[in-house]
Amino acid sequence: MAEILLALEGSTPVLSLALAEREGGCLAHLRFDEGESHSRLLPGLIDDLLAQAGLRPEALGGVAVGIGPGAFTGLRVILATAKGIAYARRIPLYGVSTLAALALAARASAPSDAVLVPLLDARKKQVYAGFFRISGRGVEALAPEAALPPEAVAQRLEAFCGPVVLLGEGYRVYRDVLDATVGARRLDLDALPRFPDAREVAALASSSPRFVGPEIFFLEPAYLRSSDAELGWTRPGKRVS
Repeated sequence: MAEILLALEGSTPVLSLALAEREGGCLAHLRFDEGESHSRLLPGLIDDLLAQAGLRPEALGGVAVGIGPGAFTGLRVILATAKGIAYARRIPLYGVSTLAALALAARASAPSDAVLVPLLDARKKQVYAGFFRISGRGVEALAPEAALPPEAVAQRLEAFCGPVVLLGEGYRVYRDVLDATVGARRLDLDALPRFPDAREVAALASSSPRFVGPEIFFLEPAYLRSSDAELGWTRPGKRVS
């Protein structure tokens, strides 16, 4: 029997889970949109996912998890859950880029020479940006992921040839700015996702870093920048006594 992967993606307000065969198709999928705590939902949803596929926890051969960039709290919750399952069941843990997973969702509709630019809203007038090209059954990073002002995304794109596919919640928030700066290079493709999904996380596991045994606890979120708490940031209008 093919190895069964449990994939978890919770780096944004959307929580998704999938069970998939390695190098195969998705066996079961659950998605819970914005509004609920990942930590409250996860235990029950994992049980529901296994039941949907008619599997027991013993069938799992690995855990793939989206490691960000994304929301700090969501990443901590989802990664802690993934580590706990992988360590307890003595199965490998795979850390998958959230932006690579989002880029992969555009693979089916984008031309092979396109630059795929997944964008997530990083707040403070920035986006988390990745730059990818289709490669085999996956995607290949063309540059390091970064937290950038939307105007800087277009400057980074000057280094790459080909049409551009912009997608993700960050694109939705800053669409006017990005369309104006990227210009005619942008391809207008239908039905591109706003958030990454666990199905693409599962698909990228085989090309992502693998952790086993105590190594599992060395996997860290890809934050790309310091948290508000680390920066000592306070919301406008609030005073610190």
